[in-house]
Amino acid sequence: MEFGRIWAEIDLDALNNNLNEVRRRADNGRILLAIKADAYGHGLREVAQEVADRVDLFGVASTDEGITLRLGGIKNAILILSPVPYREIPALFEHNLIPSVTETEFARQLSKEAVKRGTSIGLHVEVDTGMGRTGVDEETAGEFVAAVAGLPGLDIEGVFTHFPSADSDIDFTRHQLQLYERVMARLGRLGISGYLRHTANTAGFLNLPGSRYDLMRPGLVVYGILPDSYHSGYRTSDLKLTPVMSLRSRIVNLRDIAPGRSISYERTYFTKRDSRIAVITAGYGDGYPWSLKNRGKALVRGSRVPIVGNVCMDLTMLDVTDVRDAQIGDTVTMLGSADGDTITANELAAWAETIPYEITCRVSPRVPRVYLRGGKVEKTRTLLDHYNNG
Repeated sequence: MEFGRIWAEIDLDALNNNLNEVRRRADNGRILLAIKADAYGHGLREVAQEVADRVDLFGVASTDEGITLRLGGIKNAILILSPVPYREIPALFEHNLIPSVTETEFARQLSKEAVKRGTSIGLHVEVDTGMGRTGVDEETAGEFVAAVAGLPGLDIEGVFTHFPSADSDIDFTRHQLQLYERVMARLGRLGISGYLRHTANTAGFLNLPGSRYDLMRPGLVVYGILPDSYHSGYRTSDLKLTPVMSLRSRIVNLRDIAPGRSISYERTYFTKRDSRIAVITAGYGDGYPWSLKNRGKALVRGSRVPIVGNVCMDLTMLDVTDVRDAQIGDTVTMLGSADGDTITANELAAWAETIPYEITCRVSPRVPRVYLRGGKVEKTRTLLDHYNNG
């Protein structure tokens, strides 16, 4: 395929396959797809439009993300998973967005706005059972939910908690479920019912079937990436996933360099032999991690080649000495599959000393997204589209 200096291919067939796999594992229960951070870098509107008919809710991180989905024609329920600034409360009503409630004053302000408008609004209450980030402490959550339910114009549509370590500490996660069940029992005694119960993120529904309740919140897995422990052999999964994103660039310069010459900023790499160094048009300005310097690899003509020297803002150097017939214009794969080999997000994250979530989320808006179906380009989204059309 012929595109610009760098591009991200988004395989819609893979996206649909992965979602179908999750639905199969979920026994076709309700699903909230985490689509925040531009759908983990895959394209907020594009992903939502593709799967809207098979997802019950979408989960976003901000009012702006929710509005962007509404402007893109998305009719599904949209839950804002993070606390909303008070000044954005009117936008919740104007765009039919569901807030998460984590503290008393926000609930009061939300109720005040509902009364002023002569309407009501649905909300989900977050309970902190061990995440230690946001949410109402589980010891007081029952009374908190009851108080919120008593405010005019507010409808309790869900009560949820979040797992910090469902992939690495199952015993702690089971303890969280016990605390969550305690809250549910307290709500029952207070006469509160009819709300959605949800706790399971990707690792939760994979590792603890009992955490699925009324609604699951998959994210990473729908984009074709399993948590790191599944790649380390610590756990196994029967899900048949296909990575959705591939990141590619091209060689724009080839130079023959003598031994002992330094490459790139800060002179962190010196050639050890007569070397052929390729320059590709990808860098940390595109979201390609700077920490890959002298340790990451890319695919060129079926071979894994090392990154040499510091990753620059717009360019990266590769040692292609051992690649026969490497040429200017050759496509280089930094993430994804080419010629029978694959660099996974987990592998790239390990080289960069980060997590696979960050690998796709950090791909810059200036990197065009190229949407494929049946191996053919269906549509593209460029930087101009990003700023002019949302």
